[in-house]
Amino acid sequence: MQTLLVAPFDAGGAQRVARQIERGTRSRLARVANRREVRVVGSDTIEAALRYAGYKDDVRLGPPEARLLARLMRADEVVMGNVQVRSGTIELRAHVTLPRDWRLRQPFPVIRAATATAVADTLAQYVARSRVQMNGLRRCENALRVDDLPRATKTAEEAVAQYPRSTLARTCLAVVLRISGVASDSVIRVADQVLAIDSANIVAAVVRANSLTQEKSRDAVDAWDKVVRLRPDSLDLAITGVEELLRLQEAARAVDACRLLADVHKGEMRIRRLAFRGYIALSRWKEAAVLGDSLDYEDVAFRSDSTYAIRHIEALRLSGDTLSALSKSARSVKEYPGDLPIYLQYAQLVKGEGLVVFPRGLALFPSSSELHVLAAREAVAAGKKREALASLEQAVQADTSLTQGFLQMAELWLGEKEPDSAIAVISRAPRKGPRAELLRTYAMARGRQMIREAPDTAFVIWKRALALFSLADSVDSRDDTRGLIAASSLQVARGSLVVASKSHDCPNATRANDALGITAAMLGLGVGDDESAAQLRQAYDEMRPFAETAIKRFCPATPP
Repeated sequence: MQTLLVAPFDAGGAQRVARQIERGTRSRLARVANRREVRVVGSDTIEAALRYAGYKDDVRLGPPEARLLARLMRADEVVMGNVQVRSGTIELRAHVTLPRDWRLRQPFPVIRAATATAVADTLAQYVARSRVQMNGLRRCENALRVDDLPRATKTAEEAVAQYPRSTLARTCLAVVLRISGVASDSVIRVADQVLAIDSANIVAAVVRANSLTQEKSRDAVDAWDKVVRLRPDSLDLAITGVEELLRLQEAARAVDACRLLADVHKGEMRIRRLAFRGYIALSRWKEAAVLGDSLDYEDVAFRSDSTYAIRHIEALRLSGDTLSALSKSARSVKEYPGDLPIYLQYAQLVKGEGLVVFPRGLALFPSSSELHVLAAREAVAAGKKREALASLEQAVQADTSLTQGFLQMAELWLGEKEPDSAIAVISRAPRKGPRAELLRTYAMARGRQMIREAPDTAFVIWKRALALFSLADSVDSRDDTRGLIAASSLQVARGSLVVASKSHDCPNATRANDALGITAAMLGLGVGDDESAAQLRQAYDEMRPFAETAIKRFCPATPP
């Protein structure tokens, strides 16, 4: 048996009309409702309770008083409404809500009539008609409690079919579908149906926002913003919404939401921390620095988290307060003695004192690739290239994915006039991952530079360039790298043939033959269709007979 309460309506200056509608609705519902399913609290009982509580008949009652009355009457369902009288027409906006969860409500269409009796008749019909979903709603909720999701879905769908305007049973259905893991678009469709009837339904709003986030839809941003603005009084829910906005990289919306929440939850540290994160994401350094100073003084959670310390120091530095940034950084190194990112930030801030900072840091964090890279940078600036090479070698050993470290080592070896060492270093660099294209571009650029500076007969240099082009091609084989390999191989073959013709030796003839084999392979794979490709093919066709002749003359044991 459910207890149904028609609570006193919020009526402004129309209390008398509102009381007439309330009494008329209660009497009509008592007649039409199934007495085995629902008990309607009578007007006499309600009025006696209000008089006992000290309320006068003409007092204006709002939602808070209605909720207290519902608790007193132990009501399971409560009809609430707002009455206005305009130009002789009575207007009522009403809904049924559930005291066990005041977030759930079933709105009714706006009722307009000339008399209180007509309004009461219509409202009673709406309430009675909406109650056909209640059994299905309870069964859905009960099945959900025992994790019987198929039964919960079935009973909710049956309830919605019985009452198509349902928001209560449909809300339960949306929650069940979300938990069941069905396709997000199905969940969103049900949530949208709820919100089309009741735009303030927070449960449907949250379910919809979660599903849109799962689908990676840009509409998720507006959905989470709506969640925050629907229930700014619910701190945990609002914070979840702001965190999602930050995760979706909508920092400006997150900061606006924090401003709204700060007015509702005065001094709440969690909201202030979220605002700080928003300012950082927006590069609003001065505001972040000021708020960071305040949180550093007042908030234990902020002070105990090194990630906030790093952001605070960065905000101070970028806002122009270098002295405060350095001071805060030095304190943080002591407060977080085992925190590598804190020390790295400190090292960068005091890089002018690198002779002290980096040896101390490497003693504390010997396997830190970042520190080794910074130490190498300082060594290069001091002209100590060999020390820089040693530091970079330590860095790439600690982090083999550090493509930039391998390339910096290669540059240093080239500066030391040791190109073979440079080629050996970049041959060790990773050829997969996000920096692979950087490796490919570097190898091609350095190879081209070598052949621009080399005479045609310097086939040793051409061989080095060929090694670089082959490395680039191993990252991603394309027409451009295959064309460079073919051209370099032709040049190596030409130089080897020149030497072989003078010395009559087999090794150079063999080298020329092998190089032309590489050229043939590249031409077979494709080097493009432009004029340079045609020239490569022509050069190969012209050189091939000379290589074959050299093999026959200088390598008699080699089969033709």
